[in-house]
Amino acid sequence: MASNLSLEDVARRLDQAGIAWAVFAGAAASAYGATRPLTDVDILIASTDGERVATLFPKGEVRQREDGSVHIVQLPGFDLVAGLAWHQADATYVFDLDDAMAARLQRHEIAGVPAPVIPPEDNILFKAIAGRGPEVGKHDWEDVQAMMAHLPALDWEYLRWRAEAGGSGRRVQQALARLEALRSGMESGEWRMENGD
Repeated sequence: MASNLSLEDVARRLDQAGIAWAVFAGAAASAYGATRPLTDVDILIASTDGERVATLFPKGEVRQREDGSVHIVQLPGFDLVAGLAWHQADATYVFDLDDAMAARLQRHEIAGVPAPVIPPEDNILFKAIAGRGPEVGKHDWEDVQAMMAHLPALDWEYLRWRAEAGGSGRRVQQALARLEALRSGMESGEWRMENGD
């Protein structure tokens, strides 16, 4: 008998425990227009819920922050992430499942299961800031382009607010500038998906 959990199993445990959660990263990008095959499902939970989630999945591999708090619970095919933070010399940017994000969650079918998905603006900003490429097995900017091409009516006021609310700094400003340039190129018709950037 396989010990791997399905998304339905993971969702049931989280819902029964009353823990807010949402799909993000690559699986969310697929809900918003990216066409790459799904290899896993990343689930965002509030940073304060890490310990509770770890107890729900005792067979998961737990990764901790420097302060000892639970950061990620890894299961076959799933990463349950209790908030994220990028640190730079000039700033820290925090990406967490807060009230503003929770109020904008959308439901999409992921791996055959109806699931809450973070807002497209949050996922686009997350991937633009992360900026990981094929050299580490990621496709962040490719996913950003696909989502923006698929969703032309994004809430840019909310996206900018989210960038500011999470923290400022050079990395965030560079991500915003790149997103604005891509938006301008799409609106003017000077950008096409095959351009690759």
